[in-house]
Amino acid sequence: MEFKGLFDRLRAEVHVPEADGVRILDVPSVMNLRELGGYPTPFGPTRAHRYLRCGSTRCINQKDRAWLAAYGVTHVLDLRSQGESPQVTCPYARDRLVTWKNVSFYGMNLSDPQLIAAKGNLDYLSGGYLTMLGNHDAVCQIMQFLSDVPQKECVLFHCAAGMDRTGMLSMLLLGMVGVSRSDIVRDYLYSFGQMREVDRIVDTGEMPQPYTGSRLEARLATISGVYDTLMRAYGDVGSYLLACGVTEDELERLRRRMLA
Repeated sequence: MEFKGLFDRLRAEVHVPEADGVRILDVPSVMNLRELGGYPTPFGPTRAHRYLRCGSTRCINQKDRAWLAAYGVTHVLDLRSQGESPQVTCPYARDRLVTWKNVSFYGMNLSDPQLIAAKGNLDYLSGGYLTMLGNHDAVCQIMQFLSDVPQKECVLFHCAAGMDRTGMLSMLLLGMVGVSRSDIVRDYLYSFGQMREVDRIVDTGEMPQPYTGSRLEARLATISGVYDTLMRAYGDVGSYLLACGVTEDELERLRRRMLA
């Protein structure tokens, strides 16, 4: 009951995208479950059934676990800190049929609404994201784990809400294979608005009226600023990953996993 109550509170705080059956997947007991497949790159579209991103898995039921297994999920990467008790609260940590790994990408849930309100949305989130990207050791551990996953198997990666830590890893995975800036922004914003609304913002640059409070506008500014800061510093995501300690061989394996 304690887990269920927390799950319900998280769902009340986190936007739940409207499932489209292709990129936004309808798995009711998993928050914010999405595909990284289907984004255009200069080398063809990103592959489906390679990476799924989501929020908390702590209340996943047996039916949805079976669905994800049939979908191809064999590896689970938990990005939460030890203070969030990942070994206890992620059921996959005790699943002998799944390879589970925990790498702490950041020490807290950045989307805690009280913290955002207290510290100011834009500066607070941007600072947290840049701190994550500055954690080269964690990035290197994450990419080494992902590079060892067999080519045709699927990884589910998650944090608490599937928005911030998960969003930064999605940005890196999409960016390293040449997904456009606009589609990286689009993938991030799907956590905060309906697909049609987000696509309109990204494609036209215009906020719908009335838009979802100031949330989408603030999040658009955040992801745009963080992505542009990374590009100014390193030129491209591949160069950033190499600077984190990822090897050329690991980077090549990671790219092959994502590209058709």
